Amino acid sequence: MALREKENMELNGLLAGPEVVHLTKNVKIAAGTAMKKGTLLTTTDGTAAATIKAGVADSILAQDVDDKATVATVYISGRFHREMLIAAAGDTVAAHEDELRGKGIYFTALK
Repeated sequence: MALREKENMELNGLLAGPEVVHLTKNVKIAAGTAMKKGTLLTTTDGTAAATIKAGVADSILAQDVDDKATVATVYISGRFHREMLIAAAGDTVAAHEDELRGKGIYFTALK
């Protein structure tokens, strides 16, 4: 692993390793919603929002966004520390692990 990759992973905190390529894309997000990096997201009709309990997650928010943001960068594949991810109130990250694995998003534990 190159030093630059290791530094980026350590700074981000979400990324768990280079074994799976970390791909990102920009998506439209619902206006008026502040979210923290690591939030599980669901995209519906081209707009991403925090995954609700019993919803189907398809990406992970790559950076904090404030309530004025209209576009955000999300991870659509990669390997992530499950402890750094955020699920909706009453929901768990583990509940979305299988569906995200099908999208190329894999979880591991912090060591």
